[in-house]
Amino acid sequence: MLRKIFRKRWFKFSAVVVILIVAIGGYFSWKTGAIMNKISGSNKSALSSLLSGGANPEEQDGRINVLLLGMRGANMPGGALLADSIIVASFDTKNNRVALISVPRDLYVQIPGTGERGKLNSVYSHWESGGKDQGIEKMKEMMATITGLKINKAVVINFSGFKQLIDAVGGVDVRMPKGFSETQQFVEGNECGGAFTLPVGTNHLNGEKALCYARARVQTNDFDRAKRQQVVLKALKDKMISIGTLADFGKLNNILNIVGDNVKTDLAPEEMKGFYDQYGQMKEADILQLVFENSEKGLLKVPEASTGLGYVLIPIAGQDNYSAMQDACRNIFSGS
Repeated sequence: MLRKIFRKRWFKFSAVVVILIVAIGGYFSWKTGAIMNKISGSNKSALSSLLSGGANPEEQDGRINVLLLGMRGANMPGGALLADSIIVASFDTKNNRVALISVPRDLYVQIPGTGERGKLNSVYSHWESGGKDQGIEKMKEMMATITGLKINKAVVINFSGFKQLIDAVGGVDVRMPKGFSETQQFVEGNECGGAFTLPVGTNHLNGEKALCYARARVQTNDFDRAKRQQVVLKALKDKMISIGTLADFGKLNNILNIVGDNVKTDLAPEEMKGFYDQYGQMKEADILQLVFENSEKGLLKVPEASTGLGYVLIPIAGQDNYSAMQDACRNIFSGS
């Protein structure tokens, strides 16, 4: 009799555990699918997107290239939709390598689909604002021209989302061989505490400090800032794919909410799943970094003639001649 009661109680307990696991899994499947639909603008079934086998973007020479854009965000003062961070992440899964390629926002370009010229950071804003909603597509087109790479997909995140993601994973660790100081850029409005400084050594950065570190440029320059952005991005990637983050119910739930509110992409839900299945599991990949700058090796220069837009850059080879930059991007893994 006692054995039967024990068995019944054990069965009930086991059933509750199983139901709880299924419920949690179902909740995350539903929520993840819903957020995937939200950020991609898709109307497909969230559940079918997750249950599908996934779809992978077409590779070019064994690589998938994703454009990453960071900006203040819609309805924010101070250049809401001007791209502050412009990075192409190129994935080579066969050889477990990733390249991060930064192009400065001040590059002087022909804005796609117009007779106008402007800075690279204005392309997204020009085609996204006023209800045009073509910012991602036109920015991909422009970056394909500059890099010579097929830009398969793009992801846009605003400053608020970036800060929240850093905080959601418990901050990131960034090692600094020398101290960092920006005492001018953030004084107006008292952003980042006015004078932003970090000591030598490993610094644990919360969302606000990580964003300040990634935005600072007045006492350094845009090229150093691009390098710092890549460092923070790598640190965030490492933290997000860590076992502790993905196994933490509260963190994962928070990350899903943040992504849904602050990210926009042209990846369809089934492509997100396929992309994650193929590229999200890359462990200890070799990461190469390339930042185009105004030096001979950086392949950019300040033009002799004024453009009326203040500080701008053009290729050393000449305005709109991206051939050397394209070669550098295509050959980044070969080193040639």
